[in-house]
Amino acid sequence: MWQDSKSRLQELSQEKLGYTPTYEILNQSGPDHDKTFSVGAYLGTEKVATGEGRSKQEAEQDAAQKALAAKGW
Repeated sequence: MWQDSKSRLQELSQEKLGYTPTYEILNQSGPDHDKTFSVGAYLGTEKVATGEGRSKQEAEQDAAQKALAAKGW
């Protein structure tokens, strides 16, 4: 069954590390109608990946996908 990247990262990080991933907006740029967000994905205090997107949700998904790749999951 396919899961979105955030759900998959949460499931695997809880299973393997006992952490729930957290996300923090690192930067946002552009006018209100055309913003770009940069979000960090953290496992504990470690920033594992940074994602970009046109919405916070899109940036979080991108960060989660990159975190999964960085961890080899």
